Amino acid sequence: MTTSRRTRWPDESAFRYHVEMFLHRIDIFRLRNLHALSLNPAPGINLITGPNASGKTSILEAIHLLSYARSFRTARIADLITQGSDSMVVSGRLRQTESERRIGIGFRGNRREIRIDGQTAASRAELLGNLPVRLIDPARHTLMDDSPRARRRFLDWGVFYHEPSYLEAWRNYRRALNQRNAALKRRERQGAILWGQEAAKYGKIVSRCRRDYLEAFTTHFVATARQLGLGENLELRYLPGWTGEKDLLTALTDDLDKDLRAGCTHSGPHRDDFMVLHGGRPVRRRFSRGQMKLLAYALILAQGRPMTAPGCLLIDDVASELDLKNQALLNDVIVHSKEQIFITATHSEAVAGLLPHVDRIFRLKQGGLTSPSPHSPSDKDL
Repeated sequence: MTTSRRTRWPDESAFRYHVEMFLHRIDIFRLRNLHALSLNPAPGINLITGPNASGKTSILEAIHLLSYARSFRTARIADLITQGSDSMVVSGRLRQTESERRIGIGFRGNRREIRIDGQTAASRAELLGNLPVRLIDPARHTLMDDSPRARRRFLDWGVFYHEPSYLEAWRNYRRALNQRNAALKRRERQGAILWGQEAAKYGKIVSRCRRDYLEAFTTHFVATARQLGLGENLELRYLPGWTGEKDLLTALTDDLDKDLRAGCTHSGPHRDDFMVLHGGRPVRRRFSRGQMKLLAYALILAQGRPMTAPGCLLIDDVASELDLKNQALLNDVIVHSKEQIFITATHSEAVAGLLPHVDRIFRLKQGGLTSPSPHSPSDKDL
């Protein structure tokens, strides 16, 4: 079993800037090939290097688990737990001014347990919001090519951190929608009408929050896209999941016979979407594949700016996806992001343009740290 040795880190005041809250320790036990690993990251830019299969992405996965209680790589709990073990644990300490918050998540078999400051959380909702996390990885460049569901999920997480009360409205809408769909499948007209009224009540709130968020978000997105060399004349357009001229309740009423035949609800925010326009036309018709990658990264990078709470940005090996020019543009945006950042790369040279700005480097080999160094990247041992 490989563990990191205890290291005396420099005082946080030595770093280039401060963030209001940051992850200042993470302990990982039996997550994939990380048997026992502890890191003390900086509040600024943290670089994780190592060969393929050394555990770099698993560290990002651990941080993601602390935020969402879910992996971004798999839905199967068994895939997360080290082979030969029956459980795994990830814990973290969040520092905010003079206070500290402890969060943790563990899996044993199919059972999940979440703990916050030593107390077992009643639900996943208690964990959400403690550590906002956004992820850029090679799979994320398809955001604008994926199904509308991926873009709704992107919107929902942004709205949740922008407007914390949104979660309750979204849950109430989903509950009413599920009940209406159940009534439709049973051909219960009156039940569908009653649950349609409930769905319309909360669906209007969900739609309004999404629309307001997208409007506030657009300014940040356009500025970030410009920094990434995507030019001017970009705009985001909200696409409601029903005919825009109609009130939602009216749309549900008008659709009732069609919905009864189909056994599902055709109109509502569960069908919302948004699109990016350039010069008034969809970007798919105007942008190259490389530009579409940068566009997706611009959306994710900009999403952190209107958040009410700061968080972490995770970047997994995107240098391999971009040419040198676009890497330089992305690096410039990263350097000026006032948040905690974790970046993985197979070796330091892969992100050479970022090295002068990196606060801590962690080198991995076969699931363990080879040189947990507190020194700056310009020191001779890097």
